[in-house]
Amino acid sequence: MPIYQTSFEVNAPADRVWQVLTTLDRYPDWNPQIPLARGALERGSQINLRLALPGRPPLDLAATIEEVRPASLLTWRGHVVAPWFFEGYRRFEIKPITGSKVLVTHVEDVHGLLAPLFSVLMGTPVQKSHTALNEALRVRAEGGA
Repeated sequence: MPIYQTSFEVNAPADRVWQVLTTLDRYPDWNPQIPLARGALERGSQINLRLALPGRPPLDLAATIEEVRPASLLTWRGHVVAPWFFEGYRRFEIKPITGSKVLVTHVEDVHGLLAPLFSVLMGTPVQKSHTALNEALRVRAEGGA
């Protein structure tokens, strides 16, 4: 099943990256892949997301927060119809390199019955969108617009 995983350095402390990543009401200001996100970032809570992939209409969905470790880890999981049909898992892990630099690992794991078709039809747009989110997070955390 398709797994999109990247790691990238950010010249900002872990707390700053965490602040950008977890201030959901600011996503429209910087996040090209998830331009809308609402909800509480607490284990077991539901968040509402709007996914925007290049060349596709936006998709609104709900996800459940699985792990929240401030300045370290945020994960959520959501599905369409049922987990066996199509499910996505998202993970953002922040690891300090120095006091003012971190390594962010961003994973998107898509699985279920529909996942192979999704990979064929959407693999390249998803990877481009994934990369755009990473770059936007880096720029925002480093103090850019």
